[in-house]
Amino acid sequence: MFRSLYKYLAQWLLVCAVLGIVPLLYFVHEFDKIQQQTLQLIEQKNHSQLEYHKHELLAAISNVYKSTEVLSTNGMLYNALRDPTELNIEALQDLWVLSTRVQNLYSCLRLFDASGNELVRVNQQNDVTEVVPHDRLQNKSHRDYFQYAQSLPPNQISVFGISQKMENSQLVSPKQLVFRIIAPIDFDGKRQGYFTANLSIEHLYKRLAYNLDTLVRPDIIARDGTYIHAEDPTLLLSDDPVDFHSTNISELAPKLWRAMQLYHSGNITDNGTGYSFISVPLQSAFPGMDYLYLLRTLDVQTINQLVNEQHMTIRFQSIVVALLVMFISGLCVRWNAHHDKNSIESKLARAAMNGMSAMVITDRNNRIIKVNHEFTRISGYTLAEVRGKQPSVFSSGRHNQEFYMNMWKVLQDEGIWEGEVVNKRKDGSLQTEILRIQTIRDTLGIIQFYVASFVDISHRKELEDRLRELSEKDSLTNIWNRRKFDQEIRSECMRVKRYPHSEQSCLAIIDIDHFKRINDKLGHAEGDKIIRSVAQQLKEHLRETDFLARIGGEEFAIIMPHTRLEEAELVMHRLRVAVHLNHKKEVSISGGVTDITEKPEEVYKRADIALYESKTSGRNLVSVLASIEMDQFA
Repeated sequence: MFRSLYKYLAQWLLVCAVLGIVPLLYFVHEFDKIQQQTLQLIEQKNHSQLEYHKHELLAAISNVYKSTEVLSTNGMLYNALRDPTELNIEALQDLWVLSTRVQNLYSCLRLFDASGNELVRVNQQNDVTEVVPHDRLQNKSHRDYFQYAQSLPPNQISVFGISQKMENSQLVSPKQLVFRIIAPIDFDGKRQGYFTANLSIEHLYKRLAYNLDTLVRPDIIARDGTYIHAEDPTLLLSDDPVDFHSTNISELAPKLWRAMQLYHSGNITDNGTGYSFISVPLQSAFPGMDYLYLLRTLDVQTINQLVNEQHMTIRFQSIVVALLVMFISGLCVRWNAHHDKNSIESKLARAAMNGMSAMVITDRNNRIIKVNHEFTRISGYTLAEVRGKQPSVFSSGRHNQEFYMNMWKVLQDEGIWEGEVVNKRKDGSLQTEILRIQTIRDTLGIIQFYVASFVDISHRKELEDRLRELSEKDSLTNIWNRRKFDQEIRSECMRVKRYPHSEQSCLAIIDIDHFKRINDKLGHAEGDKIIRSVAQQLKEHLRETDFLARIGGEEFAIIMPHTRLEEAELVMHRLRVAVHLNHKKEVSISGGVTDITEKPEEVYKRADIALYESKTSGRNLVSVLASIEMDQFA
């Protein structure tokens, strides 16, 4: 009996020794590499966050550049400089207020005349937008950025570095760091003024948020190593408006600074502190801007806490394995590891499925098998309503077959597609989305699933369309302005050029007769009233396909697609009579008509010559000058 006991005990010990050697070596090995694994995990997380911050920053700067182009070249700004009436100033102020609220990056928008006097100024601070009254506007000709602006060539948007904001030669409190964006405004052959925008560093800094850790933002370092913004306020102490950086990274961490100059991104330890960094080429989004660095400091306390937790876990597992039979313990450890792995993956999958983006998963036949809560909230469809259906049920009809064929080709070739799509909600309304589709393939490379995620940007698109419409509408008459007319005439000339034998269109230029006499006799207010009345009459008597724009003070242009010259002349006579009768024969118009050919400049010139003929022949007339007549005359 005792021999059997000793035998079983020896066999048990032998089996335990054979089966326990592998777990023992495993625990020793895992214990040794915990420090390295934890550090790598945190470094990878920091790198992912910095990449996200980089794209956020570049996207914000790119939007600022596009907005600056629109704001510095729109007709409202030119009207405010050319004719600074209360109506033109208020129209520009309304546009700027809308722009600052939409972008939420500008702290100040200003329009200067050529002498440095502020004509219009809109401030934004703490989400409050203020239109500065006329009696608080200042002269900034003595400031260094204005002197720099005077040296800029025409039509060049430039950046005047980073500085602290000042008012009346005093630093504002609390301190505000800004990028100064400057655009000279030239027309009529000379410099008329300047458009400047203060890009708030604080607002830009708040944009840098990572969706898994929104409370931690990186430090922003300038190209020369000075801190632009930091989580630690002690790194920004100076009151000097020129040199506001009290700390330079080259002095704080020389080894880190050398690595930042050599590499695009990386992780490094200097003076016992870990850092992660990445460079941001701002010039790729805004020509003229220099590149910056984003820097994060590794949290040593978090690293030590994670390491200690891992050590405790391994100690506990080793004690359990030592106490239990090696075979049973091995099965339990195997099952437990497998269970933990599946549990973590399941939690991560649920977190991803119910994140900020709407998500749809389809099988290899593109049949819907899974949607998340955000999808239901945005589209109105539940999983039960769309399960087994194809995503084509959401199609709005805005995209042609070629668009979807190209999408599927990219998915097959590259495995991922991203773009802007207009889809239809359950209630029939349309929504604009940023859509991203990714394929999931098996080990043989065969597609098994499609994962689509999207974000609803309908509201942002509406604001963009509203801003675009404001820049293309004439504020006095609420019809299209000269900028929109130039686009339409170029488009119409291109269409006629492409289909010379099947398409015929006409251009007419209209001018109110004796308008200067009306202004001098009745005043500008009455003149504006007549311009609005004439515009309304023209709009009411034109066809739906005709395009009407105000292209000058009392001058209008009409593009008539699919119209022969004889028909256009009849339309013009009808408009002339309608305006004359509506104003009790006290106001009349003259017009010039021509057919549209390939070159917009030549078309406009012919119509202008025809208008001049009407003016010199007694007014209240319509004259026609065909392109063939111009060719014979030439």
